[in-house]
Amino acid sequence: MGRPAGPAPRAWAQPANTKGAVPVIHENKGLDDWVRSVAGRLAGARYAALAIDVLSGERGTGGFADPAQATAALAKLPPERFTHDLKSGVAELKSRAPGQKVGVVGFCFGGGLVWQLLAFGARGCAPRSRSTARCPTAPPSPEPRPPCWRPMRRWTPASRGRSRPAKAALDRAGLTNGIVVEPGADHAFFNDTGARYDAAAAADAWQRLQDRFGRYLA
Repeated sequence: MGRPAGPAPRAWAQPANTKGAVPVIHENKGLDDWVRSVAGRLAGARYAALAIDVLSGERGTGGFADPAQATAALAKLPPERFTHDLKSGVAELKSRAPGQKVGVVGFCFGGGLVWQLLAFGARGCAPRSRSTARCPTAPPSPEPRPPCWRPMRRWTPASRGRSRPAKAALDRAGLTNGIVVEPGADHAFFNDTGARYDAAAAADAWQRLQDRFGRYLA
């Protein structure tokens, strides 16, 4: 499937006084209005934010009739497409917000892709609402190594068992990191348009994200 000519469909939010730059990576439903709202919230916190549409080469998320079709299309894409879109998004973000340190936040499917951005020099990462992760096993970039913070779903034997090797891999890579399990929260707890939204967990995760980005990006 070929990539259309012209810029990829993305959502850009620019604050008046920028203190960092953040790519936002969507869930497995693609770039929807909720993901755009997260970029807007980050801009409200003074971070330049670019919501990336990983389905840009498939006419964009808006070209699908329903989220299930977007999810099916994402499942068919090769890993190199994800890498291409992530690199492209970070490059665009750096050109729009020159001189700013770059962090990243991702949700569900996007939480998995956040790990790949560690290799591109993202300074702070926050994969969310996901109980598994693809973690680096060696330092992915030269000094300074980027910190990683990970809010997760509810504390269950499965999530606890998966969080331990994730943290061990980050420690081996020499990355400053933290893994937070939001008590009682389910997958996708941060999405206030979904049935699994947990207001208390989402508020805590949002505050933690601002604290970490404030420390490492601002």
